[in-house]
Amino acid sequence: MVLLLILAFTLSIPSSNNLLKNTSALSEHFHEKCLQVLPTNSKHHASLASLVCGEKITDQELKIDLSKTSLIHIFVVSGSHLLLIDELLSILKIPVFLRFLFLGAYSLFVGWQAPAVRALCGLGMRILLLRRSLLFPSDLIVALTGFGVLTLFPAWWNSLSFLMSWCAALALCWAPLLRVRNSWMRAFISQISIFLFMSAPLWGIGSLHPLSVVYNLFLAPAVSYILLPLGFLVTAFNSLTFTFDFAMTFFTSLLSHLTEPIELKKGLTPTIGTLWLWIFSWHIVFHFLRLRLWQGKDSQ
Repeated sequence: MVLLLILAFTLSIPSSNNLLKNTSALSEHFHEKCLQVLPTNSKHHASLASLVCGEKITDQELKIDLSKTSLIHIFVVSGSHLLLIDELLSILKIPVFLRFLFLGAYSLFVGWQAPAVRALCGLGMRILLLRRSLLFPSDLIVALTGFGVLTLFPAWWNSLSFLMSWCAALALCWAPLLRVRNSWMRAFISQISIFLFMSAPLWGIGSLHPLSVVYNLFLAPAVSYILLPLGFLVTAFNSLTFTFDFAMTFFTSLLSHLTEPIELKKGLTPTIGTLWLWIFSWHIVFHFLRLRLWQGKDSQ
């Protein structure tokens, strides 16, 4: 019911793309600054620009290998980038408000892309709910965030990257719904969920090979906790560029060997309307499954 009310409210708001045009225009200046501070002597400059600044991947061989292993969603700037940065800043005891400001600035530096903005608003939504002592299930927070962003930027109703970001965020809600506490089991369930949830938006444009679950389980942390931090490090200290180049060379070589048994097949892609139906259907599944599993059991 809550989801339907939010959807009705969002659809009733007159569409205006002025805010998106203004923020996108503002982000162009910041994006150029991001590209300018990257070390120019890197052998993998294009990959560094994609990983840190959100540039499109120009290395076609790398792009194909990332698509085959289904790692492309974590290599390009996505919500996972902001979550990782927020995690690192929290380890450094940076106050929540300053972390949010920093992530807002970073969203501008990477071009104000839909996945980054959705993740930024998701973090803001969680902070707001915690400040008000409101404990919402994670899938409902994803829904509130998504419709809130669409209210501000209605043009993203037709954005495939926004839909994929929403699907990925919803997939990560599966482990909390099942209340899995073991960290390895949570990671495994999350990767299975991502494979399942992303199957619709990736249909016809990416790999749906079962091996991608294994690759995401073991290689995604390498991108998140090695390549991305190294990318930020060499941006600040250009003299350390060789460390990123070494890690990136090893990563691309490993990918080329792992993708040999996988074929990337092109096909008909689902329509945007079909993908929205996919997302809303999963939200309904989450709602009724939560009622089935946990309603009335928290007090027992």
